[in-house]
Amino acid sequence: MKQSFGRLKITTLILLVLPLVSLAGCTSESENWIRLDADEFATAIDEEAGAFLLDTRTQDEWEADGHLENATLIPHDKLSERSSELPDDKSTTILLYCRSGNRSQAAAETLLDLGYTDVRDLESGIVGWKDAGYSVIYGA
Repeated sequence: MKQSFGRLKITTLILLVLPLVSLAGCTSESENWIRLDADEFATAIDEEAGAFLLDTRTQDEWEADGHLENATLIPHDKLSERSSELPDDKSTTILLYCRSGNRSQAAAETLLDLGYTDVRDLESGIVGWKDAGYSVIYGA
């Protein structure tokens, strides 16, 4: 009886673990985006010369709160309809941000749905960017 109970434990363990192991192989890096803190985001801007810098806020926020130099403004809820303004090469690094890091998550999902494979999000948004001491510009 003791031997069959041990065998039952092993069989149960295998049945519980096997599906998890097989699912782990289904998730690829290209299905996710990377969230960066302000310092990592600044480094990515400096080191990724061909990166596309994307501001996903509204026009009013862009004007009132400033924006990162060389950023392109496409509000997060307009990405699909304005996809022609995004890079043609789907492997282009896209560095995106919003005000606090929430809408940029939705934008990252949209970019992945559009086929982009290297999406990096400023986790703290422009608020955290400024709090970390980085500058923004105002105006066009």
